[in-house]
Amino acid sequence: MRSTEDPDPGTFRESIRSLLAAEPIFTNVMATVVDSPPDPAHAAQPPRWLRVHDDVGLVGAAIWTPPHGILLSPMPAAAAVALADHLAKGGDRPPSVDGPSAAVAAFVERHTAGTGVRATPGMSLRLYRLDRVEAPAAVPGRSRPATVADRDLVLDWLDAFLAEAEPRSPRGGNGPTIDRRLAGGDLLWLREVDGRPVSFCWHSPVSDTLRISRVGMVYTPPEFRGHGYASANVAIASQHALDQGAEACMLYTDLANPTSNRIYQALGYRPVGDAQQWWFS
Repeated sequence: MRSTEDPDPGTFRESIRSLLAAEPIFTNVMATVVDSPPDPAHAAQPPRWLRVHDDVGLVGAAIWTPPHGILLSPMPAAAAVALADHLAKGGDRPPSVDGPSAAVAAFVERHTAGTGVRATPGMSLRLYRLDRVEAPAAVPGRSRPATVADRDLVLDWLDAFLAEAEPRSPRGGNGPTIDRRLAGGDLLWLREVDGRPVSFCWHSPVSDTLRISRVGMVYTPPEFRGHGYASANVAIASQHALDQGAEACMLYTDLANPTSNRIYQALGYRPVGDAQQWWFS
């Protein structure tokens, strides 16, 4: 096994196109990142675009976008070991690793043994796929695309979501991401009751690289929970993505949250695999 790096996301995208096509669920975040325009926030620490090959060809890929951790595609354990060795040789220390559970486990074992860092488990995640929406009935309100006028609210709710769901992840600086999504069409969705926003979610755009749209950042303020607003909003956003040409939708859930796993399955999402996060210190 050997690990190599590409100089830019375009070269990386072309190099891993076969992997993106073969694993559209597990490489969905990776495809979103390589499809996105350069982020000025990465000027000081540019992203790393990594591939792993065996004697036959490509067996895995990874991206590292500081200050975030490294994200792995599906790959054999030997490929994850080669990737960990490649980073350790350069003295690189990612703050965390995310990806398919088996690949992440192999990476963590090698990385901790080779560097002496300590690993702490983060979120255990389940990946779901939806091909047809089963919309909930009789939920008050209506869903609509967010507009520029909603920008401040969306940023506040995004920070609240991250503080609750991913407290160790970097926060703030999400303005450019929101601006790109606002400019990219109806990607951000708000549920309103009597004209008041009560829940939020977004879905990723559909492109030649990204044929499966990822629904995420589902957030309802505590005072509005328990009324089905998030379920109704996710159903509308998912249907919109399908109507825009997505082959399917997908999302991640925290396995420690039985409520979210239950409500998404009620909408038609079906489990397709698990992922794991680990933090290094």
